[in-house]
Amino acid sequence: MAELITVTDFIDETTEDYKAPTTSSFTTRMGACRRTAAHLEEGLDVDRSILYKIKKSVKSISSSGVAHVENEEQYVQSLEKFGDSCVLRGENEVGSAFLKFSVFAKELTSLFKNLLQNMSNIITFPLDSLLKGDLKGVKGDLKKPFDKAWKDYETKLAKLEKEKREHAKQHGMIRTELKGGEIAEDMEKERRMFQLQMCEYLLKVNEIKVKKGVDLLQNLIKFYHAQFNFFQDGLKIVESLKPAIESLSTDLTAIKQSHDGERKQLTELRDMLKASMQSDVKEDSQNKQSTGYSLHQLQGNKKDGTEKSGVLYKRSEGLRRMWQKRKCSVKNGFLTIHHGTVNRPPAKLNLLTCQVKRNPEEKKSFDLFSHDRTYHFQAEDENECQTWVSVLQNSKEEALNKAFKGDQEDGENNIIQELTKAIVEEVKRINGNDSCCDCGAAGPSWLSTNLGVLICIECSGIHREMGVHHSRIQSLDLDVLGTSELLLAKNVGNAIFNEIMEADLQDMKKPEPSSDMQTRKDYITAKYTEKRFAQRRYPDATIRLQVLYDSVRTRDILSLIQVYAEGVDLMESMPQPNEHEPGETVLHLAVRMVDRNSLHIVDFLAQNSPSLDRQTSRGSTALHYCCLNGNSECLKLLLRGKASVNIANEAGETPLDIAKRLRHSQCEELLTHAQTGKFNVHVHVEYEWRLQNQDLDESDDELEDKPIRRDDRPVSCFVPSSIPGQPSMAALARDAAVLARDKQRSLMPSTLISNETYGTMLDVNLPPLGPTPPLPPRGPHRGSIHSRPAPMESVGRQRSSSDPPNPPNPLTPERNSSVYGAQSRSPVSPPTPKPRTAFSKHKPQRVKAIYDCMADHPDELTFREGEVIVVEGEEDSEWWIGHVEAEPSRRGVFPITFVHFISD
Repeated sequence: MAELITVTDFIDETTEDYKAPTTSSFTTRMGACRRTAAHLEEGLDVDRSILYKIKKSVKSISSSGVAHVENEEQYVQSLEKFGDSCVLRGENEVGSAFLKFSVFAKELTSLFKNLLQNMSNIITFPLDSLLKGDLKGVKGDLKKPFDKAWKDYETKLAKLEKEKREHAKQHGMIRTELKGGEIAEDMEKERRMFQLQMCEYLLKVNEIKVKKGVDLLQNLIKFYHAQFNFFQDGLKIVESLKPAIESLSTDLTAIKQSHDGERKQLTELRDMLKASMQSDVKEDSQNKQSTGYSLHQLQGNKKDGTEKSGVLYKRSEGLRRMWQKRKCSVKNGFLTIHHGTVNRPPAKLNLLTCQVKRNPEEKKSFDLFSHDRTYHFQAEDENECQTWVSVLQNSKEEALNKAFKGDQEDGENNIIQELTKAIVEEVKRINGNDSCCDCGAAGPSWLSTNLGVLICIECSGIHREMGVHHSRIQSLDLDVLGTSELLLAKNVGNAIFNEIMEADLQDMKKPEPSSDMQTRKDYITAKYTEKRFAQRRYPDATIRLQVLYDSVRTRDILSLIQVYAEGVDLMESMPQPNEHEPGETVLHLAVRMVDRNSLHIVDFLAQNSPSLDRQTSRGSTALHYCCLNGNSECLKLLLRGKASVNIANEAGETPLDIAKRLRHSQCEELLTHAQTGKFNVHVHVEYEWRLQNQDLDESDDELEDKPIRRDDRPVSCFVPSSIPGQPSMAALARDAAVLARDKQRSLMPSTLISNETYGTMLDVNLPPLGPTPPLPPRGPHRGSIHSRPAPMESVGRQRSSSDPPNPPNPLTPERNSSVYGAQSRSPVSPPTPKPRTAFSKHKPQRVKAIYDCMADHPDELTFREGEVIVVEGEEDSEWWIGHVEAEPSRRGVFPITFVHFISD
């Protein structure tokens, strides 16, 4: 190591040079001075970086301490409230004990708060001052004046040497080196400046050494005393509570003995009651074993089996409504319908998405309701019809039992997996799902089940890091999914989700498929955890909460995601009209209003709520509501979300107790499985999936007689209503994107809908469900204004010429008994069609507009919501002819899906 100069040597050498510059040897030690300054600068730079780390650590300790203090204060407040509550209930001993613990925690929190303040004053502040003062800047900044003095000295020395050599050359001599004594006077000024700057630099280094050494250690000693006082005072507080703890232990033993005595008496009473009901329990168990998996539908005769093949008559959907002979077979949960032509492959219907129902007017006919159409069948006689219905029901029940018990087979027999595969393919075709929701990478194959979006494998890793409370990731290709995990994926999609969550990207650039992981992480964290890019449409918390309730009532998933993005608490409650029990949350409301088309609303709340165990004022959780109504499908979603099955309501009943009392066997079985840890989270749910049927059974006459649809017809202009509670303009604009893939959605006009799947009567006298429906296509031949009037039916009914005359009351609940809406009744004797009945001239039928509609063609009627229209006739099954009652001059054709029947 090169020679360095000490501070003492520097002082001695400089003093000697100052007294006798011509004889001094200081110039030979100037190189050592430079090396010493560089060495000191290296040490200061190392110390600077270490001190920065110490400062960062201390600040982190302080920040976490502040968070700890806040949590402690909340803990103290909760203990105080709980203690006060116990005292109000008459539990004075228990309540006073909780209050003592709250005081104890409060005093310790106060001590810790003071300790944090001492840390900030004693350590953080001096460190911050040193780093922002003497050690400010980077390596080399402190010795810049010293470096300049050395440079000036070298420059003057080089100039002087050059002059001496030239002078010697002029006199014929050669100069080799200049000695110190020769140039001492000429270089005195520069030498003195060098010595001054070296002295200044050593003074600064000395000052910094004191601050980062002695002063810092003295501060640590002060903090040690603060810590000593903290622990000493804390020990005093702990010791002061010790007598109360010893006394409390004795009191708790007595209280526990009292509770044990009550529990023993209650246990004896329960055993006595169970013994008296033993016969009923055995009977229920036998019935449960015989029925198996049930979806609240009629059970088939088990003697008929689960397989059958034969010939049925199927009514076509063409204009002639002909009955045609078709070979049909039932096997492994599928109904296979063969076409009239041999070269066409048969149509296969998955019975899991179908329901079968006898026709009450025609004993040898039955209807099969699939997800997108209704099949009308007729057997040779009544007994044969009953056999077919039983086999169809038994085959569906067998498939569901296999799915529910996990007894799944490979290949074609596994219809649950086939249904799941079909849903996955449908999800991949949704708008925007061909690219990653976050970075735009093509072909995403990972699903966020609680948000309904598809992402790539790189982004999926970051989603997992965020935790399941933000995003729950499953692979569409590698994981075994249940249909319940695809509910939101089928109803949301990347495009719709990003319209909300990326509405305002500000200056943030969205990641690309080639972006690094840190860029993705920063963006995804901001998007999902902070929800930074969502627009704030509802700044007021009360308005946000009301919009939350309205979105659940109207089954509007987009509005629900919007308020979720704005940070609304999904489990917060506020008083609402027509509550079943006071204090209902939106989850209670969603369960109470659920049907086959709105399970995804319950699923979103179940997966994204902080807790599923919020109770009403009467102690009911959402699980209690499920068991009260027998809503087994909602029950599956809540159990998958880890809802507690042991919470009792004010009557002391758990959900399982209610299910047993009301004999809801499927709810009872699901809850039992959850209690024993046998519940399968990848569960199948019954839902109106509305899949694109790629294998429809088109009869020969349907292919020939189907009316030509006007596909180029534009959708009419819809003007949103201004009535409070109706969807907003933004919601309607977003909903328009869903119309293209949700064309089966229609309004059900009656005030009561019988829900066969869930066994409840639902009140739908609510705002229209979702967006305004698309206009139905009009046929190629327009009806005359003098066409025979058609009988009035429920909105959305496909009326045919073969229908019988109307009964006196066309809107009885029986006409809407199917969960798929009202359907055409089969004629008594096919295939001769019956003529339509005419309206009475003395009492014209009247309908009321439920949407605004602007005409696209001159012969169409323009009307606004609420206007009454007098029906004069029908153009076809989807378009009627009439005039506005208040202005008879306004007349034309109008779509039946835009009006509601008015009962006189």
